[in-house]
Amino acid sequence: MTVMQIKKVLNSSVVLAVDEKQKEFILLGKGIGYGKRPGAKVTDESFDQVFMPVNDAGVERFLTMIAESSPELIDITQQIINYAKTNLNAKLSDALYVSLLDHVKFALERFQQGITITNRVYWEIKSYYAAEFGVGKYAVKLMNEQLKTDFSEQEAANIAAHVINAENGTDERKDALKAGQIIGRIVNIIKYQSQGELDEDSPNYQRCVVHVKFLVERAIAGKLLDDADPAMVAIVESQNERAYRIAKKISEYIDIKFGHGLPDEEVMLMAMQIQRILK
Repeated sequence: MTVMQIKKVLNSSVVLAVDEKQKEFILLGKGIGYGKRPGAKVTDESFDQVFMPVNDAGVERFLTMIAESSPELIDITQQIINYAKTNLNAKLSDALYVSLLDHVKFALERFQQGITITNRVYWEIKSYYAAEFGVGKYAVKLMNEQLKTDFSEQEAANIAAHVINAENGTDERKDALKAGQIIGRIVNIIKYQSQGELDEDSPNYQRCVVHVKFLVERAIAGKLLDDADPAMVAIVESQNERAYRIAKKISEYIDIKFGHGLPDEEVMLMAMQIQRILK
């Protein structure tokens, strides 16, 4: 059992605590700070999350936000993240606490001021990041019920973008927006070049879309695969000429977006996916 000592009560749901080595942590748990004073002991049965050590640069910003946030908003943020951790097969960056709490606060302020922001890649996020979009829908339901708001699925896509970036180790929402736009464009290239000969309900089509998603994420991260056997590339090209031409079109588009095309291995793998869905 982990035992810590409260150093400061930030609000009823968050405390600053120290362990036996006097290392500081932020502990989150419903009611963990209620009626507590500095020096009180807390065990791991009292808190749901242990946040980053406070010497981390991101935590100072988080502490400031906590001081300016109601326990209700903090609790909603926790519930969303707990739901994401339960339903996504991915490690989420601790920075999600910071970006998501900030977003929930801002979203509530926007709602109260009657300001609506349209997500330009709503359709792409809903279509290509279904699991993360599901987290966003859960978040919207939670916010609408507890905050008496009236958010739509547009807001679900906004929240999903934060989750996507937390999976990729960044809290910059622009990466998720960029990924959604590029994924949508590549899928449209495949549809156009195949002249509509695709069964979008087939498992092979769904696998191809997933492949495109990870291809784009590798491109954004600068980690494209580049270790192909030239002989294997030549075989795939000769046996799948049409699919290979479509893959090369995708490479040309990637060149426009990133200043370089796809390595031969990425083109080969993309062609193999496309070949499976061509009728």
